[in-house]
Amino acid sequence: MKFEIQSITAQETLPLRQKALWPGHLIEQSMVDGDETALHFGGYLDRKLVCVASLFHEPPGIRLRKFATDPAFQGQGFGSQMLRQLLHEAQATGAKTFWFDARESALPFYQRNGYTPDGERFFKADIPYRRIVRALT
Repeated sequence: MKFEIQSITAQETLPLRQKALWPGHLIEQSMVDGDETALHFGGYLDRKLVCVASLFHEPPGIRLRKFATDPAFQGQGFGSQMLRQLLHEAQATGAKTFWFDARESALPFYQRNGYTPDGERFFKADIPYRRIVRALT
């Protein structure tokens, strides 16, 4: 099986965002401000979209948002491959930092990939999050 990462449209991210991050919500609720100008990536396993992520320019950094892997394909390394590619993409923009808000439930994944939380816990829609920031310079 071959896993490939490529640029996709914001619209192409929505079904997987909804399935993995907000099941039970309307697909429109998976859209975020700035989607129209963000960089969107899809990870395909034998032409099936199994992972999506979006990068938003928020000077002086690049912000990762809506990073989702199909639950049926989690734990197989696809998210880690995507995360490495996203870091490379962020570095290529010349941004000074790469940052994102991670659900606390996903912290073990990010820590296995070399990321550590920065700051205190906060909540979005009753879900606990931690900010992660990585210098790119």
